[in-house]
Parts: sequence; structure tokens; C-alpha cells
Amino acid sequence: MSHTFYVQAGALSVEPNRAVCAYYTDYACTQRVESPLKIPQDAGVVTFVLVPYLASANPSPTPNTWLLVGAVDDRVDTPAIDPSMTLAAANAVSIAMPTTQQVQQGVILLFSSQGANTQLFASKDPIIENNDL
Repeated sequence: MSHTFYVQAGALSVEPNRAVCAYYTDYACTQRVESPLKIPQDAGVVTFVLVPYLASANPSPTPNTWLLVGAVDDRVDTPAIDPSMTLAAANAVSIAMPTTQQVQQGVILLFSSQGANTQLFASKDPIIENNDL
């Protein structure tokens, strides 16, 4: 079983190369959720899907020119960030979560701009909790 969150992302002007993200439980981006993002303990996987800005969620929609390229684990209980990246495919990335114990897991999503001046942008890490909803 998997649990999916839909992400809208844009540039954060006060911090270069940083993405500001909003997380939703539906593709239409009408059901916003805040960190910590909660999933059932038995989900085993959490998937993040990048969606374009939609008029229903943003009164001034901007076309999304970014790609979701991957995610990096950021453990909540240690200052270390796992340097190995889970690659995204088709603007979606899946992160394995344990099913035998409840944990909090940080994830940094990585985005790339498209066009002549390609840049990488990192999200502020949302916390994922795998506990009974």
C-alpha cells in the first residue's frame, strides 16, 4: 500500500536555490496538509507527486516550469542528511517507510528548473509520520 501527497512548488525569493512547497492530499490541490505529513503505519511507501499550480488553489496561477528530480532522506533524530538520492520518475518520487515501528522521517525534495539556466532547488524538509491516522 502507498500513500500519496501532491506538491506545488515555487521559488523562495529570500533564499536562493530554496523551494517553497505546499502539500495536498488530492490532485486538484484543494485539501492542504501541513507538516508533519501523516500516513498509516502500514503504508510502507510515501509518494510525492509534483502538480502544476491550479487556479483553484492559487488565485494567480503561474505555469510550473520545474521538474521533481528526486528526494534525500533527512533523519529527524540526527543532524546527518543521507547523501544518496532517490530519483524521481515522471515528476513523482517514492520513499520507503517502515511498517513495524512508528517513526518520523524528514525528506528534502529536489527540483530542477527547465530552460537555458537550469538550477536545482531544495525544499525545506517536511516531516513524515507513519502512525495510525
